[in-house]
Amino acid sequence: MVVASLLVTVAFQAATMPPGGVWQEDYKVDANGNPVKEPHMPGTSIMAHIQRIAYGQFMIFNPLAFLSSLSIILLLLSGLPIKRRRWMWTQMVIMWLAITGQAITYFIALRNISMADTWGMLKDLTDVLVLCWLCLMGVVFMGNVVRL
Repeated sequence: MVVASLLVTVAFQAATMPPGGVWQEDYKVDANGNPVKEPHMPGTSIMAHIQRIAYGQFMIFNPLAFLSSLSIILLLLSGLPIKRRRWMWTQMVIMWLAITGQAITYFIALRNISMADTWGMLKDLTDVLVLCWLCLMGVVFMGNVVRL
């Protein structure tokens, strides 16, 4: 429950303060008074405006981590019989989803707050790390399926 609470906190913070921050000003005209092509509103994500694909990925995995962690907390507090083997397995899989969602969210954030000249190297590195993570998850999953 402690881990789920921490994951909820991290995911909530990432949602309220996305990588790159949020726009602070209302930007509808440039310095010369000409209307800008894509105006933005204060409080909206800079990443959503500049890197839409990465922000879309961020908005898939961060809510996955958030809702999975909230689900674990709810299931643990529900009073349902958590000693049963299938019930424990279900909670474990949900926790894996939460941790995986948080890990992928971290890598997306890391890519998007880095300098442009390191993006290629960082993309390769995070791709390898995510692949290693998914392989580890597969091994753990298979080990638990065999144990059932």
